[in-house]
Order: sequence, then structure tokens, then C-alpha cells
Amino acid sequence: MSIKHSINGLVEVLNWMVSQGYPRESLLQNTGIDIHRLRDPHAMLNSKEELAFYQNLLDVSQDPDIIFKAGFNLKLSAYGMWGLALLSSPTLEKAIELGLQFVDFSYTYNKITFFREPNLAGLRISKSTDLGELQQPMVERDLSAIYALMKNLLQIDSPYTEVRVTWARSSKDTLYESMLHCPIHYENDKSEVLMDASLFDQELPQSNALTMQLCKENLQQLLPGIKDKDTIVEQVHNYFIRGPLFKASIENCAKEMAMSSRHLRRLITDEGTSFQILLDEFRQVLAEKYLKETELKLDDIAERLGYSDAANFSHAFKRWTGVSPRKISSGDK
Repeated sequence: MSIKHSINGLVEVLNWMVSQGYPRESLLQNTGIDIHRLRDPHAMLNSKEELAFYQNLLDVSQDPDIIFKAGFNLKLSAYGMWGLALLSSPTLEKAIELGLQFVDFSYTYNKITFFREPNLAGLRISKSTDLGELQQPMVERDLSAIYALMKNLLQIDSPYTEVRVTWARSSKDTLYESMLHCPIHYENDKSEVLMDASLFDQELPQSNALTMQLCKENLQQLLPGIKDKDTIVEQVHNYFIRGPLFKASIENCAKEMAMSSRHLRRLITDEGTSFQILLDEFRQVLAEKYLKETELKLDDIAERLGYSDAANFSHAFKRWTGVSPRKISSGDK
């Protein structure tokens, strides 16, 4: 199940990019978003459209930090009812509690959780789905977008005490510190933003219990409408993830999806592929991950991927890639 986002956030970032001199047409190319949707306050975006837009930001600007910078331009008003619900909450902790309850109305593609430490509390940003090249940039955008939210909710200039990220120190070090106004700690297990714990008990300047309750009721009513059912290909992919792969078959997959294998085969064909192609693609991605990132022997990898032995796996891998698995392995296997 994927989530559709309001177009308001994209429009906010698009207008900021245009103000920086970037051409609107280039920023929207290959997204499928036209001018009519940009003018419709009720319009929604699927993940493919929105992520294509953010990829365009990188490609058009040639600035690897552009998505991080874009997050600062997501005003509280761009979140609509969700933003108003946070603004009218009694305290910051209550705002976060409500915000996470309805986090699907935010623009994140990550999993956000609240945590407390002695004297500090904060939000943890974890990978929710594979975003490829956009994985780190979209975490960076969350770091800056949360900063902008906290600044607006608390009406203070520098809400963060420190930030922890999973990646290594780089040339971005100075940029992070100058824009987030706090120390940055690298190579951590999780990406996190931390703040003084006392801020979370602080009454928000614009709290209003009745408005918050009204917003909450509206969000509950709207929630089913933003959930986008996965495509058949995505549902098959999720079936592979649940595994085990040695049992993977179109018959078993169809049974889990409560349909006949004939009907499932036709639906997959309508999406321009086949069950076997999807299975091979999934196996190839896993195989390359095991070979590059683990010390598993070929027999072990073959078993995990549903092959009877290493020879059959090696034959399949060479068919996919043109090379032997031993040539890209992380060690002698």
C-alpha cells in the first residue's frame, strides 16, 4: 500500500526553485504533472510522480544539496489540515504524537519515530522503502523539513541541539552546521534530530483544543482516500519479500492474493512483464547484495534464492549479468 501526497508541498518547492532561476518545464519533465493539477488544491501525487520531480531537482540544478535546501521551504501552511493540527496542539509532544498518528499526510518517504534520552528527545528517521539514489537526499530533506516545522511550531530560531546521520563526514559538513545551527555527528546507526527535552512539554503559542479536535476528525475522514493500492507488480514483489523463495510460484502467489493463477498471469501480462521475469529480477538484486556485502558461500546464496545448488545459481547469474558470480563476490567463495 503506497500513499498519495497533496500537491501543495510540491508546488511550494517548485515555486522556490523557479524563484532561484530554474525553468519550470525542466523541473516537471517526465513527471506527468500538468499546469491544471498545479492549480488544483485538491490534487494528489503518487510516489512515482513526486520522486521523479525530486530527481529532476538534482538533475536540473546539478546541486547535490538542493533537496536538503528544499526542505527548509516547506512552510507549515503547505501541509494543510495536518499542519494546522500540529499548530493547534497544546504542547510540542502532543503535536508530534498527533503528527505521527497521521504521518501519511506529511511528505516523508521514511519511517519517523519519537524517542527520549536523558535531557534530550527527538525524532528518528529510518528507511521505509528503497529510494535508490534518492535515499540519502530524502533523509536530508526530512532533516531540513522537520527543522522548519519545529521552528514554526515553537517560534524559535534554532530548535535542534544536535543531529546524527548514518553517512560519513563529507564536504556537506559545513553546510549542515550552518543551516541546522547545531553539531552534526556522522556514521551513526540511525539518522536522528535531537532537541532539549524541556521543549516537548512547552505550551505551543497557537494551541487551540477545539481546532485540534476538528483537524483530527477531518484527518481521520480523509485518511482512506490518500492510500493508493499497490499495483499487481508491487504485490508480487511483496510476496517475494515475505518468502521463502524456494516456494515461490505463481500458484502460491495467486493463492495469497485470493485469485486464480490464470487471472494473476493475465494481470501481470497487462503490466508488461511476467512472473518469471519479476522473480529473476528480484533474485538478481538479492544475489548482487549477498555477493557484494556478505561473506556467504555460493551454496548458501543459492539456497536463499531458491536454487537447488551453486551450479544452477551460477548459471542463472551469468545469464542475468554476463559474468560469473565469483567475479563480483566480496571474498573467496
